[in-house]
Amino acid sequence: MSSDPLVSVIVPAYRASRTLARCIDSVLAQTFTGWELILVEQSGAGTPERAAAVEIVQMTQRRMRNPERLRLIEQENTGASGGRNRGIEESRGAFVAFLDADDEYLSRKLERQLALFRLRPELGLVFGDYAFVDLEGRRHESVFDELAPEARRVPSQEIAPGLRVCGPDLFRHLARQYFIATIVGMVRREVLADDLRFSTAHRYAEEWLFYLEIARRTRAGYVDEPLCLHHHVTGSASRTSRSDNLTNLASLLEEMLQRFADADRETRAEIRRRLAGVRSDLGMFAYARGEHRVAALEWARSLHRRADVRVLARCIQAALLSLRPRVPTAS
Repeated sequence: MSSDPLVSVIVPAYRASRTLARCIDSVLAQTFTGWELILVEQSGAGTPERAAAVEIVQMTQRRMRNPERLRLIEQENTGASGGRNRGIEESRGAFVAFLDADDEYLSRKLERQLALFRLRPELGLVFGDYAFVDLEGRRHESVFDELAPEARRVPSQEIAPGLRVCGPDLFRHLARQYFIATIVGMVRREVLADDLRFSTAHRYAEEWLFYLEIARRTRAGYVDEPLCLHHHVTGSASRTSRSDNLTNLASLLEEMLQRFADADRETRAEIRRRLAGVRSDLGMFAYARGEHRVAALEWARSLHRRADVRVLARCIQAALLSLRPRVPTAS
């Protein structure tokens, strides 16, 4: 390329050959063309999936006028967060955007976000609404309307049709509900600096922490229209065991309380309330499995974050049951 791209689009991929071409084509179809696409392929050296991904990239490059805009990085699997972080390190654009290999951009995604950045150069983050296809194949046009009502509660001002600037309370609202998906965010590269990266310690909702950190550092705005199409896929991190997801979410919420110790009282109370609910649900799962000691421990952790008479009663019951001698099984 004769000059650096304005936007770096980062795509981590792991065994994603079935949907990868669709993902890449959605970037090629953007009305704004000053981008580079960094594909971080993590399926493993010598695997059929790696070979398929390389072939898809090469076939795509052959039909591109500037094939150097599509860059392939091959590495061992470090998870989606590790792949995104590698892409950030390799990026050359003044703005960084993200896309998952099983999702796609709508054609004006980059154009609309950059329009808001140009109108308000003090913004460091621009996100947006997105559509999604559920597991039954039904398309839904707005996550904000159907699943994330907190997004509509963020105080904001419309400065152009569909382009809104958030007030200073974005962090507080985002702490209440996760509504900025990885794929809808675009961030000024300078905001990320050398330290703001995706957490590799969490494998579920780690982008929540990422965007909360950004919301603490910079002003933000959003495009009030769908920018992407997310495909719910069986077996993805968000569609796996609910118990495992709750365990990971509890760990993430605990980290939020530690990391954002200087947040206002109301925000921290909301995080504690959410954490108490997650711990209570984990207790229910453990109790249903007959793991009374684990259930009592989870309910005690829930009570540590929020007093609840019903949870206290369950905790006492599970603790008493855990003290009962086990009946030996017949040999």
